[in-house]
Amino acid sequence: MSYQKVLVTGGVGFIGSNLCNSLISQDIDVVIFDNGFRTGFDDFSLKPNMEIIQGDITKIEDWQKIPNDIDFVYHLGAINGTKFFYEIPDEVLRVNTMGTFNMLNWLSASSAKGFFFASSSEVYGYPKKFPTPESEEMSIPDPTNPRFSYSSSKIMGEMLCINFAKKYGIPYRIGRFHNIYGPRMGYEHVIPQFICRLVKNEVFTVQGNGSESRCFCYIDDAINAIKLISESESTKNQIFNIGTCEETTIRSLITSLESVSGEKIGPKFSEFSQAGTNRRVPDIQKLQKIGYSPKFSLCDGLKITYEWYKKNCNV
Repeated sequence: MSYQKVLVTGGVGFIGSNLCNSLISQDIDVVIFDNGFRTGFDDFSLKPNMEIIQGDITKIEDWQKIPNDIDFVYHLGAINGTKFFYEIPDEVLRVNTMGTFNMLNWLSASSAKGFFFASSSEVYGYPKKFPTPESEEMSIPDPTNPRFSYSSSKIMGEMLCINFAKKYGIPYRIGRFHNIYGPRMGYEHVIPQFICRLVKNEVFTVQGNGSESRCFCYIDDAINAIKLISESESTKNQIFNIGTCEETTIRSLITSLESVSGEKIGPKFSEFSQAGTNRRVPDIQKLQKIGYSPKFSLCDGLKITYEWYKKNCNV
């Protein structure tokens, strides 16, 4: 399946900007809809076949700025970043839910042939099965914990997408991202936080005991997964985990960072102030069946990411 013109909400952000660059390399016209909340527009490189519409996904009037000849929508626009979950949970819920609702209303009156919704591994709460398949139940372990504002918004987003798509006959694809990382991902996540503490020679504090584990997925592999899901006829109206099976403890991540940087790290572990799940391991068999195969090991991706943050985290 080929598209001539696509809309990417959140296209200035980390995953969105990488997706846009990949799409224009295929001679696809890209319209970006973003308000620059997290990354701003200063370091964003506008390329041929790319148009930016500055707007707020929660404002219906801003959606009217978007052209009518869109073939496909990638809805990545959302507030992400753990610190925001705790500091502005009301905004996380408002922006992510209302933004998705507005996208779907706009989509229902457009000529677009389908859409991709960016969801998250956070929808699994504290999963019971590892590796965790897409059939694992979604849950909100503690509604009083503001951390779950984000996962709640993604659960609601999935429900909105599935039911609106059914009502209007517009095919959806949902991707649940698992710990995507790489250059320019912001500073609210574990890998850039670790690198910047190392580069700035700060006390290397780590919440938890180091046994917590994740499967880190380099951005290029995630973009490949998004495109495979979006461009195949066989993936219509389905949900996919996006990530890798390379499970890594936080202690092992620190060891890998030592290897990449050539520096010795003396981490100081402390108790979690507000802990999330201890383990995330996606089952990606469904994604592999449509041709997905991660190309970047953690070491490979960490080298590239380290070099970028080494140059930029003091800026």
